[in-house]
Amino acid sequence: MAVSSPRPVEHFREKTTSFLRDLASHSPALRAIYFYDAATEGRLVNLDRDILLEKKNSPLKGAVYKFHGRILILLSYTCAANCRFCERQDRVGVGLDSEGRLRPEDIVAITELIQERKEINEVILSGGDPLTHPAGMRLICSLLAKVPNIKILRIHTRLPVQQPTFVDLDLLRAISEMFRTCYLSVHIDHPDELTPETEEVLLSIRRLGFILLAQTVFLKGVNDKAATLARLFSRLSELGIRPYYIYHCQAIPTTMHFVMSLEDEIAIMTALREILSGVAFPQHVIDIQRARGKIVVPTSHWLVDTAKFRDFDGNWLDAEERLMHSHED
Repeated sequence: MAVSSPRPVEHFREKTTSFLRDLASHSPALRAIYFYDAATEGRLVNLDRDILLEKKNSPLKGAVYKFHGRILILLSYTCAANCRFCERQDRVGVGLDSEGRLRPEDIVAITELIQERKEINEVILSGGDPLTHPAGMRLICSLLAKVPNIKILRIHTRLPVQQPTFVDLDLLRAISEMFRTCYLSVHIDHPDELTPETEEVLLSIRRLGFILLAQTVFLKGVNDKAATLARLFSRLSELGIRPYYIYHCQAIPTTMHFVMSLEDEIAIMTALREILSGVAFPQHVIDIQRARGKIVVPTSHWLVDTAKFRDFDGNWLDAEERLMHSHED
């Protein structure tokens, strides 16, 4: 795995794997997802950006506590490859890998916080990619397994898609034995990512006892057709992987070419609802910029006004302003 620079860089770095480069040689979708495009990405990195208020809601380094009962832990700022639509371009892919890698003392402090906050029953390990920090994974899971209020462990990863051979099944086996309920959510955006190698690794993880979920992001020019997503979600459900969320792409200066209109997304989700089984149909959600809440988007089976939505704090917000315009916070 390539090692990133220890100092911040001026642009969100291109980073791929040999596995992805082989796939991208015959997949326009993967080329769009992973390869730098100077025409759309020629903007300097903004390390101060906090579009989802994760920094504001970070009581400790690496811990994000935005939603009652569940805490997000950013175990590492490293990924095997950098997705060009990444919403954490203020931390991931900008040379902060060393800074973002949680140390044992950081992990102990987070565990102590979770012990104190008895209402927390679910821990979500993310990043970057938590599987790029196996020592941190072992430590935090061994500590969390002793915390009585933790009933659910969730691991969010892209590693099975980006480089299946990097997945440490022995580590995941050990983790699965520590918790009664373990979820693994794989981020996957296009059917071309479901290679035989990736499918075999995901089936191996399922055999370890993990409940498998999948998350997807709507991407213009990549998966903006109902037929494309129907193939993806159908195959995932056949593999025993439950499509969980499909997100509206976050609008920041370097991702605007991926951002679809909400109306086009609703039209696709409406068509999918009419042809897919319920187990193959994900929730369409908006993770609201500069607010708190993952808001479920209705299909056009309902006559509703989508011009405004309400965040989890009761504030009514303009949808167009929040979804279709990039902001430098």
